[in-house]
Amino acid sequence: MLKLKRLRKTVVKRWSLNHSRYLPLLALAIIGSLFLLALITRNSPASNLNDYTSRILAKCANSSYRPSCYDQEIPALMDRISMEDAFRVTVLVQEKDSAYQYCHVLGHELSAREVRKDPSKWKEVVSRCPSGVCSNGCIHGGFQERFRAESLTDQQIIQIKPDLETICEDRSSWHPTGLEQASCYHAIGHLTMYLTGADLKKSIKLCDEVTVKPGGRDYSQLCYDGVFMQIFQPLEPEDFALVKGKQPTRAEVTSYCGIFVGAQKGSCLSEAWPLFRDEIAQPNGLIGYCAQENRDQEDRCFNALEYVLVAQFNFDEEKIKSFCSGLPAGRQGQCFSNAASRLIETDYRNTSKSVSICRTADQFGVADPCFRELVFYASFNFKPGSQESQQLCQALPDPWSKQCGSGPKN
Repeated sequence: MLKLKRLRKTVVKRWSLNHSRYLPLLALAIIGSLFLLALITRNSPASNLNDYTSRILAKCANSSYRPSCYDQEIPALMDRISMEDAFRVTVLVQEKDSAYQYCHVLGHELSAREVRKDPSKWKEVVSRCPSGVCSNGCIHGGFQERFRAESLTDQQIIQIKPDLETICEDRSSWHPTGLEQASCYHAIGHLTMYLTGADLKKSIKLCDEVTVKPGGRDYSQLCYDGVFMQIFQPLEPEDFALVKGKQPTRAEVTSYCGIFVGAQKGSCLSEAWPLFRDEIAQPNGLIGYCAQENRDQEDRCFNALEYVLVAQFNFDEEKIKSFCSGLPAGRQGQCFSNAASRLIETDYRNTSKSVSICRTADQFGVADPCFRELVFYASFNFKPGSQESQQLCQALPDPWSKQCGSGPKN
């Protein structure tokens, strides 16, 4: 159950400076680059990709906000190169421009373009999404593109349910890590809103029907997050059209979320954060915003919004340090832990930065929960025994490095 509690807070927004605006969440500089770039010779020659990268960097150099320029220019390459190569160009751009650490929105668009080529292959596209880059935006975009233009009848939803029940599960063409699987079930929440025409009750019911698994695995709250994120954090024009007239105002949030209970209410309140963006960026504001009668959901609110804030702080270690140290002593350890794990969730190349966050936490006597979180992530975020997992474990100090890599601790 501890793994599932941790799992429920790993994909919060997860999500984004723009998409989590899921906004506006997921860097191993050498390992991440090798992982994505080792396949370059299978498609475009490395020299071509370097040329594309140089042209994009030059074109966006004088843009008022370079990340937005990259979000537009990199997808345009897919008229000439594969989706996988477009992600490789993304990695090359990130290596040259530190301002482009967060590319979740781009991940959406690259997989969406790939699905448009042949919507019948949407599941294959999701399986091809690369790990450790753009905070799993690729998975989300592939899901949403397949169904964003249509709402289904109740009978049609029944017919597609077998796909929804299995798409996030291990299969011959996809062997997801714990984080990939969690992100996938979160994406199903977004998808249900398209399938039902943004009918909240039907979407929540569909989450319940497809995310509770044998053996006690329950991904329902991740799915609820996706449902409510679609209400509060639309991204594309189609997203805004889908929820037009259904979004509560800031003054209406309490009553709007109050019609739900338990995990559903918790997801509603945590995903409404963009309406309170300025307040939650201050420790006291976050404390007030997350105050709930349900302690589990209160804790989850802190976890979710600390993930969001790390991205809003542009992964700046000094801003993270200032924020986490401003929380009550009992909240500081988890804050630093969330920051460290969010860095890896955003990009596999962030291992050294994650470990640095935990070393900073040691200044406040809360390093243990932070390093414990990274031990967990070595097997939850990465495949056990993988080069990425070993790199993280080796970067940890003793005794954590000795505990690392043997699998998630329940």
